[in-house]
Amino acid sequence: MTGFNPLGFPHSPTGAAPMKATQFFVSTLKEAPADAEVVSHKLMMRAGLIKRLGAGIYNYMPMGLRVIRKVEQIIREEMNRAGAVELLMPVVQPAELWQETGRFEKMGPELLRVKDRHERDFIIQPTSEEVITDIARQELRSYRALPKNFYHIQTKFRDERRPRFGVMRGREFTMKDAYSFDRDVEGAGRSYQQMYDAYVRIFERLGLRFRAVAADTGAIGGDRSHEFQVIADTGEDAIVYCPDSDYAANIELAEALAPKVPRGAATQPLHKTPTPGKSTCEDVAALLGLPLQRTVKSLVLATDERSPAGATWSSRPSGCCWCAVIISSTR
Repeated sequence: MTGFNPLGFPHSPTGAAPMKATQFFVSTLKEAPADAEVVSHKLMMRAGLIKRLGAGIYNYMPMGLRVIRKVEQIIREEMNRAGAVELLMPVVQPAELWQETGRFEKMGPELLRVKDRHERDFIIQPTSEEVITDIARQELRSYRALPKNFYHIQTKFRDERRPRFGVMRGREFTMKDAYSFDRDVEGAGRSYQQMYDAYVRIFERLGLRFRAVAADTGAIGGDRSHEFQVIADTGEDAIVYCPDSDYAANIELAEALAPKVPRGAATQPLHKTPTPGKSTCEDVAALLGLPLQRTVKSLVLATDERSPAGATWSSRPSGCCWCAVIISSTR
C-alpha cells in the first residue's frame, strides 16, 4: 500500500525517503493580481500553481505541474481502457500538410505560422488532424488494420485575439486529442461512443459537475460533436440543460419546444411611443414604466450593395433603432 505525505508525494514502496517539504518549492500570494478576473484564476495564482509569463502564456509551477500529471494519469487510464493507443506528435508541423487540407488558409489568424532559416513554412499546432492522417495513410495499409484509435497529450497554441480567465482561455495549453480510423460509418459511430463513454468516466473520476453538450463541429468538421462542459458561474459558453434529464446544448444549438397551449391574445392595442435618447432596453423600460422582462430589443442594420461598376450604396438607412413591445403574459 502506498502512503502519501501532506504535500501529496507518495512514500516510496522501496523504503526510500520521500522528498522533504524544505526541498520542495511553493510560492504563494496573499492577494490575487489585479488582472485575475474569475475565481479559478485568482485561486491558482494565490496558491502558486501558475505564474503569468505573457498574454495567455503561463508557467506551471511545481505544485501546478503535480496537479496536471495527476489529471493526465486519469485521462491515460481511461483512454487506454477504451482501447486507444498513445503516441506523441510534434508541436511544430510542416505547412505542406495543412496546405494539402486547405486549413493553412482557413484557420485564420488563430493559427500561428512561422518560417525556418530556409524560409520554409511551418505552423505551431492547435490540433493534429493533418499529422495523424499522414501517419495513418502511410502505416495503415489495409482495412484489416482498422479500427485504430490514436491519442496524445501535447502542448497546443492558438493565437487568441483576447486571452483571458487565466488558463481557461490561454494561448498555450495542454490538450488530449484522439483520432479514430474506422472501416465504415457504423464503425466510426461505435468509436465515437467509446470516446463519449471514456470522457464521462474521466469527468466523473475528477469529481466535476458536467454536461455533454451538443455543439457545432467548427473548423474540425464532421457531423457529430459534443463538448463536455463543467457547470460553473463563470466561463466561455452559455449552455442550456435540464436538471432532470441528460439533455444539454450550446445556446446556439438549443431546441425550444412549442407552447402546449396557444399564446394568449393581446390585452392592449399596439401603439407607437417615441423614445428619444434612450439607447438601451433598461432606459426604454424605465421611460415606459415597464419591467425589463416585458421588453424586446429590435435591431435594424444597414446593408451595403455594390453595383457591377464598383459603386457602393446603402440599401437601408444606417444605424439601428430600439423599441419596446408590450407582451401579454399571465406569468
